Amino acid sequence: MSRSASRSAATTSQASNEKTQKILNDVEEVKGVMTKNIDVLLQNHDKLENLEAASSDMQHHASVFKKQATSVKRAMWCKNCKLMIIIILIVVAVLLAIGIVVILPLVLKFT
Repeated sequence: MSRSASRSAATTSQASNEKTQKILNDVEEVKGVMTKNIDVLLQNHDKLENLEAASSDMQHHASVFKKQATSVKRAMWCKNCKLMIIIILIVVAVLLAIGIVVILPLVLKFT
């Protein structure tokens, strides 16, 4: 009986060692997967920070562009208004000149 009890204890011990080794292997595998996941998480965090910085820069540049575009728009509006006033004054001057040249002699002729 001692042989069979000894064999049974050795078999149980060997089975227990195999289970323990399998669990240790599973733990190491999970540990490896978690390490990879943490590395990917840190890489994603860095990418997110870079993206956030680029987005902030783009927002700042868009704001500056909008201010400059508004300034240019106002300057061009003023320039167009001045040009229209000059054109109107030239047309009025030409009409007055035509009026003086054509109408004044007619008025003087009949008076």
